[in-house]
Amino acid sequence: MAAMRELKIHVEDTGEFFRRAADLARRLDAGERELSEAHLSFDGLDLLLRTMTHNRWALLRSLRQRGASSIRALAAALGRDYKAVHSDVTALIEAGLIERDQAGLISVPWSRISAELDLAAA
Repeated sequence: MAAMRELKIHVEDTGEFFRRAADLARRLDAGERELSEAHLSFDGLDLLLRTMTHNRWALLRSLRQRGASSIRALAAALGRDYKAVHSDVTALIEAGLIERDQAGLISVPWSRISAELDLAAA
């Protein structure tokens, strides 16, 4: 069974982002090598919501269940227009939520995606 990979999504300001990065650097310098967590930060709730739309969340869930797939096959499975799915896939690849392999197939490398929203930063 593959190890669970979790992506933690944050809405945080630049200062908090750099504080977390400095903490990670300290942990690595101290020899900690089992860092199974990955982080994706958004500088505001509006940017997160523009990136993670309802259709894109449904796309992520479907792709995770299907496994590696072509965009065309994914569009057919979702019952959506190819061009719209292609646009969503491009945005999700740019955000780091989807990966494309050498054969051109796309997949979701995360077993779990969680979001942490700080009201002060949102």
